[in-house]
Amino acid sequence: MRQLRNSVAGDTLLHTRNINWLLFHVQQRFAFTSSVCGKEGQSSESPARNKYGSTVLLPFTTLPLRVEGVKRVHNEKHIQEAANFSSLYEWQRRQKRAQEFVLHDGPPYANGRPHIGHAVNKILKDITVRHKLLRGYKVNYIPGWDCHGLPIELKALQQRRKGKRSKEKLDKNDPIQIRATAKKFAEEAINIQRSAFERWGVLANWNNVYCTFNPEYISRQLQLFAQLYENGYIYQDYKPVYFSPSSGTSLAEAELEYNAQHCSPSVYVALPASNVPHSIQDKLIEYGKPKVHVVVWTTTPWTLPANEAICYSPEKLYTLVLVKRKEQLVACIWAEELLHELRKTVSEDITPLCSFKGSLLSDMKYRHPLNDRLCPCVPGSHVTMNKGTGLVHTAPAHGHDDFLVALEQKLTVECNIDDKGRYQAKLGPELEGKRVLDEGNEAVIQLLSEPSGCGGPSILLSKEDFIHSYPYDWRTKKPVIIRASKQWFMNTEQLKKKALAALKQVAILPSNIQTGMTGQLERRPYWCISRQRVWGVPIPVFYDAVTGLPVVERGIIEHVAEVLLREGCDSWWELPEEKLLPSEYVREMKQQGRQLPTKGMDILDIWFDSGSSWHSVLGGPSADLYLEGVDQFNGWFQSSLLTSVAATGKAPYKKLYVHGFTLDEAGNKMSKSLGNVVDPEIVTDGGKNLQKDPVYGSDVLRWWVASHSTNHANMTIGKRILDQSKESVQKVRAVLRFLLASLGDYNPCEHSLPVADLRPVDQYMLHLIHEHTEKIWEYYEKFLYHRVTAASIAFINSNISGLYISIIKDRLYCESRTGNKRMSALLVLHHLLHHLLLSLAPVLPHLTEEVALHHHSNKDWCVFQQTTSGAPSLWNQPELARNIEQCLTVRDELYRSISAIDPLKLHVKLTAGGNMLQSLRLMQTSTDTTDSGLTELLRVSRVILLPSEGDTEEFSLEVLDSIGNKCLRCWKFTAEHREDLCARCKEVITSTWSEGEGW
Repeated sequence: MRQLRNSVAGDTLLHTRNINWLLFHVQQRFAFTSSVCGKEGQSSESPARNKYGSTVLLPFTTLPLRVEGVKRVHNEKHIQEAANFSSLYEWQRRQKRAQEFVLHDGPPYANGRPHIGHAVNKILKDITVRHKLLRGYKVNYIPGWDCHGLPIELKALQQRRKGKRSKEKLDKNDPIQIRATAKKFAEEAINIQRSAFERWGVLANWNNVYCTFNPEYISRQLQLFAQLYENGYIYQDYKPVYFSPSSGTSLAEAELEYNAQHCSPSVYVALPASNVPHSIQDKLIEYGKPKVHVVVWTTTPWTLPANEAICYSPEKLYTLVLVKRKEQLVACIWAEELLHELRKTVSEDITPLCSFKGSLLSDMKYRHPLNDRLCPCVPGSHVTMNKGTGLVHTAPAHGHDDFLVALEQKLTVECNIDDKGRYQAKLGPELEGKRVLDEGNEAVIQLLSEPSGCGGPSILLSKEDFIHSYPYDWRTKKPVIIRASKQWFMNTEQLKKKALAALKQVAILPSNIQTGMTGQLERRPYWCISRQRVWGVPIPVFYDAVTGLPVVERGIIEHVAEVLLREGCDSWWELPEEKLLPSEYVREMKQQGRQLPTKGMDILDIWFDSGSSWHSVLGGPSADLYLEGVDQFNGWFQSSLLTSVAATGKAPYKKLYVHGFTLDEAGNKMSKSLGNVVDPEIVTDGGKNLQKDPVYGSDVLRWWVASHSTNHANMTIGKRILDQSKESVQKVRAVLRFLLASLGDYNPCEHSLPVADLRPVDQYMLHLIHEHTEKIWEYYEKFLYHRVTAASIAFINSNISGLYISIIKDRLYCESRTGNKRMSALLVLHHLLHHLLLSLAPVLPHLTEEVALHHHSNKDWCVFQQTTSGAPSLWNQPELARNIEQCLTVRDELYRSISAIDPLKLHVKLTAGGNMLQSLRLMQTSTDTTDSGLTELLRVSRVILLPSEGDTEEFSLEVLDSIGNKCLRCWKFTAEHREDLCARCKEVITSTWSEGEGW
């Protein structure tokens, strides 16, 4: 055990090693506060002590300690202008750099004001770009916007309807008017979002962005369409697709959201069977041969008119059951595993007669629910025994599994529902014009309930409401249907294998969610890429005037691309076919006396729009990184992958980085109704009530993003969390300001010293800088930005403020201005400021550039025009570090023992042996001194260092009152007489005046 004798404070208890250094900082005469600037730094002590105040080399800087309120907004905007934020991107593009880093921007949707999710995404991208820039890369980052699609079209139409001053009425049947209104809305949203992104300090050339409505973008997109068609990946077919009656267009899987509380009318319907096997009929002889029925259960009664078959599972057991209904016996076929559902449904006694395998039903037929047509029973691999009857109603025009069964069994696929979601006339007057999801459901149920109606012998066994998960249109928030129609598709089945192989070459961060991407891809059905709207890119297909078959030729598509590039995308709707088709083609058709094909009116899915950005913007699959939220696994990540693999055989990206979503402080999803939405503009610039919504500025917002969003989980934000981020940024500012102020008279070219000539504690600090910067740049490389901020604050609190600054202030303020002791410390502070600025700059570009602007020797020196490969390896001295850290254990022990006593009033008698003694002698070579590395490290006025008796690694401390007097200049207790200077201060003052330097 170490022995400790303390004649000042008596015996004390040993505490833990984690000392609160702040208590000692407050006690120190040279604590750095806002008073270091200018004349505020003058002492308020007695005249005797003030006599030497002007000889103390106090720090000075024009950088303010705090910038609060609206001044913070003006300050950051001034920094952006003074540090040339707007021209930095083009500056670095002109540099000759060996490596290029391509971050391809996933386009935000141009349909509203920026939200906190935009801030997370754009700031993460900017941290990445700025990190690469500082590491010597030439950066390729072109911001973009996704400008087409139904949300913008609907918002534009709503906005037009609300415009009271506008006398111009919008013609809903005029595509040019609709497109003009939508484009204007998108452009306004882009300008608002771009302004916010610039306010956050996002590095880009904001005059060179891509928008999916630009003619250049669209022209290249159409050329890609032609290539994919030629490669056999795009085709037209009649298939069931998700269709939104509220939007009037088909939807892709990615455009759905599921409502777990959707209520559907659920019915059990018994349908009369024919061609029933004798083995089943024989069981009914003794009961009077009641009619056999097959029973189906459905939550979409509106699809019963389109019924073409009933599917069964060949290997499952089914049961013939007698059900007594209204004093009559009804024979029903029902899955044996689901008989409990039958008992619950009919609420009457049932009598099972026999069981048999489903394969026995293969030749059986049944009467259609709403007409006299006989339909087959067919096997289906999708039949499950989770709920229902084990017999599945099959409507090929309204179900994906149903459609596959129809292809296999050669069943009719006919859709009698229009693009408004209404029954067509072919289904009869009882249903014609009714909306299937509203009165259509009830109309079908009513027909089944009327024995004399077209439902005929069908029996409605039961009807009830059923709560379940159901797909909704993510834009209108209304339910969708599945409806067969002619659409254009990407052949994902043909692509999946190649896409999965390409994905294996892609690094996905974090690694624990890599299966999310592959799982989404494996489960993806065919991709419907056509939409029935006008605000988008036209599918460049013409249709034969006679046969109606599509006319798709590369030459025609390339000509259309040229026309749209020259005339604008509206020209597809404005110009006649004669102007859109190649002149040679038109001439040839006229010579043959044939009619020109007519242009189609479908547009491309916006996921195809944005998914082709790798081609339209980059010119090929060359991105090093795509960085987006986790929802893009089923969105932009996937659409980009499919189009790129189809065209080039490669993934468009080498790495995917995925971040989470933003929640409020309580972990709740943000919504206007809850009043918990955090507006990034209010975060940066403050709200109307600055007490409630203070100004945090862009750098605090960026610090929050870096600190919370890169652990790949959902992140929380609120006033308490933002206050914590503000406090962290203020700590960084205070330390950078101290370093800057201390270096006011330091010239590295003139005052530099060899590392070997530095004091051991200074060399140790360089070692810590090397260790810290290596770790920080590794975190940046791995996108662990939350560790960057955590490690930076820990380094500042523990190693800079808590250790180094506290021990070197005497050297900085009281040693000779150009003496080696002071220069040794200033060299370290110079390197410390340099490496802190560079390592913090990607997260805090405004603060770091502001520090550079206030540097005394600034010659248009900008942080982001520098490059770094880290700290020199020469600084890495692990053996020295082990010795200094041995000495720090002595400091810990001392500070635990003296409690709140000012250590400058003390001197220490220290006895040690072995390796501990060797470490201590590295800091102090003499036995008794008032000026050594050890007195500085311990912050005491005198240290007596003695070897211990025997071979021991332990040490002991004896803490005594200092026998010296307090120096009027440095305040150490080393003066011989009261109201006098110590020998060191006398020498410094005398030599300074004799050399004619003055103060």
